[in-house]
Amino acid sequence: MKSLAMVAALLTAIGSWLPDIAQPPVDNGGMLLGVTHAQHSLDPSLPDAERQAGERILSASPMLQNQHIMGFGALNPEPSPGQYDWSSLDDRIGLIRRTQGTAVLTLCCAPDWMKGGKAGSTDWTKLTDAPLPEHYKDFAALAAKVAQRYPEVRYFQVWNELKGFWNTAGNTWDAKGFTDFYNQVYDAVKKVRPDAQVGGPYAVFTLFSSGNPNSMITGPYGRVDERVLAFYRYWNDHAHGADFVAVDGSTTTWDKGMQTTPAEADAFYTDVTRWVRNLTGLPVWWSEFYPTAAADNDQARSAATLDAIAHAEEAGAAAMLLWQPEASPDLPYGALWTDPGTGKVAPTSLTEAWQWLVPRLRAKTVKVVRDVEDNLLKFVGPSQTLTVNLSASAQLLHEGGTTITLGPFAVNLG
Repeated sequence: MKSLAMVAALLTAIGSWLPDIAQPPVDNGGMLLGVTHAQHSLDPSLPDAERQAGERILSASPMLQNQHIMGFGALNPEPSPGQYDWSSLDDRIGLIRRTQGTAVLTLCCAPDWMKGGKAGSTDWTKLTDAPLPEHYKDFAALAAKVAQRYPEVRYFQVWNELKGFWNTAGNTWDAKGFTDFYNQVYDAVKKVRPDAQVGGPYAVFTLFSSGNPNSMITGPYGRVDERVLAFYRYWNDHAHGADFVAVDGSTTTWDKGMQTTPAEADAFYTDVTRWVRNLTGLPVWWSEFYPTAAADNDQARSAATLDAIAHAEEAGAAAMLLWQPEASPDLPYGALWTDPGTGKVAPTSLTEAWQWLVPRLRAKTVKVVRDVEDNLLKFVGPSQTLTVNLSASAQLLHEGGTTITLGPFAVNLG
């Protein structure tokens, strides 16, 4: 009987999910926070109690929720030309609906037959291959199908981290090839959905500790690879259009790791945001951001995440998406709930702060204040203040005649 009830509930969900996806939130031009679902994110195989616990965390403050159309939790949507399988993507959209999220779809990755593979099969080891140029139009047509199938989805990101668009001979990114691809996708989506907000190019602002003497983005964190900046310049000059610019980056250099303290390195998010805004004049989305924590624990990761958000907000970033809200042993960054493999889905030290910030950053009702001497970060709201200790030592916080001791990397809302 239990299995029949589950089937009935599933059929009801499938029949009702499409009209009910939350619309983009009304905002005052502030930053939108959100998450990107990856391979595992409150999978249906979880016990009901654990999945529901995670869904409560997601729905407590409705936010952006991003899903790729293939990979990262979604199966091949077009295994053979003209043959579609929307089941897994529908499931993820259903999760977003149930948790009142504002859906974002990343138009990546491509079915095998668009990459020279065999129709009807999927080789997941080649997920990161780009479509062949002769199949750009086919991927653009698939993107248009996606946009039509999910008319409530307003935001679309084109591709992910330039996967497959490396010019080996030139030892640089294939700016022309990618921009040709982007333009076909952009045009196809806009043709069927003029209301859609389409952005790209979603490239990584790679850091190095040496070299790149002419880089326009440098700081204590290192120097951004000039090849990435040249790529963005080309795309900006030749793209048919964009509604926002997608960026990605970590504060760890590729050649020598961290160059400075995590707190100082997070200025990277300020500097990249400003450079991109000045170049394009468009809203800047951090599609992925990976601030290195000062210690290997949940609290330090939460503190680093909040510091990166503060730096991006100070520079006027429009959105930030936390990669993989579900914690896992192989991802040493902030998450919103614990790894289900530990036996229980529970909030992390980031959860309450994130839920508090989502509506307040969107409405621009918090102000970032830094106590540099004590290494404290504050998000000051009308009635509450979120305080983050960015140091590895305890700090004393005096507010309203009350003294609070903040442990290393503690996050306090009061």
